[in-house]
Amino acid sequence: MSDNKFFKPTVLYKEYMILDMIEKNSNITQREMSRAIGIAVSTVNDYLDKIERDNLIKRKKHTTKTVEYFVTKKGIERVRLLNILYLSQSQKMYNFAKQSISKHISDIMKNKYSTGILYGAGEVAELILSATFSMEELNFKITSIIDDNPNKVGTNLSGIEIISIEQLAKMNYDFIFISTIRNNKQIIDNLLEYKVNRSNIISFFEEN
Repeated sequence: MSDNKFFKPTVLYKEYMILDMIEKNSNITQREMSRAIGIAVSTVNDYLDKIERDNLIKRKKHTTKTVEYFVTKKGIERVRLLNILYLSQSQKMYNFAKQSISKHISDIMKNKYSTGILYGAGEVAELILSATFSMEELNFKITSIIDDNPNKVGTNLSGIEIISIEQLAKMNYDFIFISTIRNNKQIIDNLLEYKVNRSNIISFFEEN
């Protein structure tokens, strides 16, 4: 939760993060909290003062520099409420992103294909699978996923087998959909070496 690189933390989110971090580590320092949230130590202190006044935490000072924090019963209830609100908002953003991905894939495909393979078994592939599984209007099916990492070959992602590019010759497919952000041009070159028709290679991202 603290590794937040995409959204600017709101007031509620900062409160949620501070309470959550204290609940997990009563000896956490204000500097550690400031780094995790990306705000000044003085701002963390202001939040701590406020949530202490609201009886959400208690502080026990061992020395001038060492403070132990405790989340009160009221604070635990507040964390649970903020957790529900956070998940609700995150789900809305996720659904919006999934719909955008689905529309983009639908526009690319235009019902030209029926059976396909993804290239890249990472987070992008997982999102694409999640998006396409819920789209009844898409007339295609992903049957396999190629990945260059030998540790992934033989495993599966969302129930779909991960294979190596060497196994491609044994597979039946109408298209190969590149589901990774990096090295699109290199992947296309690799596929061409394996006699894949360029018109059957589809990239979610620009070639790079």
